[in-house]
Amino acid sequence: MIEKIKNLKWHFQLMLLVGVAALVYSGVWYFVTSETRVEIAALNDQIAELQAKNETARLATQRINEFRALYASKAEEYEELKVLLPEQREITNVLQGLQDTANGSRMIVMRFSPRDDTQQDAIMAKPVEIEVDSNFTNLRAFFESMAKLPRIVSISDFKINQLDKQTNEKTLHAQFLLTAYYAAPTDLSGKPAGKPGAPGQPGAAPAPGQPAPVAVPPAPVAK
Repeated sequence: MIEKIKNLKWHFQLMLLVGVAALVYSGVWYFVTSETRVEIAALNDQIAELQAKNETARLATQRINEFRALYASKAEEYEELKVLLPEQREITNVLQGLQDTANGSRMIVMRFSPRDDTQQDAIMAKPVEIEVDSNFTNLRAFFESMAKLPRIVSISDFKINQLDKQTNEKTLHAQFLLTAYYAAPTDLSGKPAGKPGAPGQPGAAPAPGQPAPVAVPPAPVAK
C-alpha cells in the first residue's frame, strides 16, 4: 500500500495528503470541538443579552439623572413660588402685613374687613374690603407698595370720592377690594381640603397640626 502511494506521481500524492488532512480536520471539528462550539455559541448569546441589558440600564440611568435634574429645578421653582403664594397658616400674617402697609402709607384706615375665603382649583383667595381716607399722594404710594409686594395680591372694585371737608392728609375717600391669594390646603391623599374658616371666624377649625388662625384686629377709626 505504501509502495503504491510512493509510486504515484507527486501531484496525486499531494491530493491524497490533502484529502487525508481534510478527513482528520473534519473529524476533529465535528467530534472533538462540537461541545466547545456549542458552549461558545451559548456564551455569545449571553454576551449579546447582557449587552442589551447594559444598554437598557445605561438609558435608564440617564433618564434617572434627567428626572433628578428636573426634580431639583421644580423644587427650586416651588420654593420661589411659595414666596408668591403663601400657605394657609401664613395668610393671617399676610393680612396683617397689608394692614401695616396701609397704615404706613399715612392713610386713615376706616375699614379693613376680611370676607370668606373662595377657591378656584388649587388657589385660595382671601378678599378684604378696605375703606380709607387719604390724599392722592399717599394713596398712590400705597398702590406702589402693593405692586412691589412679593405676595400675589389684586385690587378691584375701586371707588373714589372727594371729601367735602378736606385737609392736607385727607382729600378723598377710597373704597376697594384687596384680594390676597394663597395655596389651597391639601389632605393626605393630595386632594384639596374643604373650604377653611376665615381668620377670626367663630367655630373655624384649624388644619390638623396647625395653630388656630388669629383674627386680624380692625384698624382704629379716626375721629
